[in-house]
Parts: sequence; structure tokens; C-alpha cells
Amino acid sequence: MAIRTAPQQTPIRVSLRTERFRLTGLQPHILTQRYCDWLADPDVAGPLNRTAKAPSLQSLRAEISTANGVTRFYVGIFDPDDQPIGYYMLHRDPVHRTVSFNVLIGEKRWWGERVVLETRAALLDHFFAERGVDKAIGMPLARNFPAVFNYKRQGWRLEGVLKGQCLAFDGSSRLDQFQFGLSSEDWQEKRKAGQ
Repeated sequence: MAIRTAPQQTPIRVSLRTERFRLTGLQPHILTQRYCDWLADPDVAGPLNRTAKAPSLQSLRAEISTANGVTRFYVGIFDPDDQPIGYYMLHRDPVHRTVSFNVLIGEKRWWGERVVLETRAALLDHFFAERGVDKAIGMPLARNFPAVFNYKRQGWRLEGVLKGQCLAFDGSSRLDQFQFGLSSEDWQEKRKAGQ
């Protein structure tokens, strides 16, 4: 039986623009304490199932430095004034041609302003057209209502519910996790329909 392997690929940094935002691959040296402070806010950390505690700038920079531009991406979201408001954490599987999405919007003034819908659409266009991806995956906690709303609003399919998949960060309970999926074909149909 032949084992399928991923083709060798050259790292490429994401650099995209939407109507309102700039998306670019994060580099450790551009991170500031502001990024760390987002995770100290319970309203930001809670939906991600994290304790509200700011990591050190050194540890966050070390995490961001693991992005390789082939399978692992950290993509910053910058507002019209070029100020950081959040970032995406993406994992691309070149063998199975999938990409997994996670997003953090740290600047609360942008909550409810369709940031995720606008920026994730650009990333979907990019990964489907430029990175050989056939399917996108999102796995928010069931209690992360804004994330669940955004996946449904953007036309992703709820493919499954993983009952008790995650232990709550405070150890109080087990949490359900949803799996959403979106195929390249479904996304192209939505784009043609003007969605």
C-alpha cells in the first residue's frame, strides 16, 4: 500500500486586503503587550476555554514563531488605521488538503462589526484558490455563541457535535464542541450567488 505524502511547498506569507482590513502573517518582532493583554480579558479568553491571564510577550512571540507558512499560520487582522484588532490561527494539512480555522478578536469595539465574516471570506478565497485546499474546518465550543453564529451565517455546515469533548479550563465540567465544514465547491457556489 502506497503512503500518500504531501508535496514539498515553499513557505508563503499571507498578505491580503479586504474592504476594511489588512491581513498579514504575523512576525514575532511586531507583537506588543497589547496582544498579550487581550488574553487577560475573561470575555476574550472564556470562549476560547482559556484562563484569563496574559502570557508573557516572550512566550507569545515564541508561539508565533512556530508559523512556517506551509502548515501553520498566524495571520494578524489590522483595522483601517492599521491597528491590530485580532488574529487567526490556521493549520493546513497538505496531505488531506484541509485548513482549520481559529480566530481571536481582542479589540471589543470591533465585536459585532462583521470582522470575522469579512476577513475569513478573504482567507477562504486564498486557501481554496492558492493553497490547494479542498475543505475548511472550524471547531468552536458549543457555548461560543458568536463563533457558532458566524459559522452558520457564512454558510458552513454543522457536521457533528462532540459531546463532552473538552474539559472546561476551570475543571468544572466537560464541554461540547461543534465541527463545522465548508468545501471549496460549496464556497464557490456561495460566491457565485453573491453571498
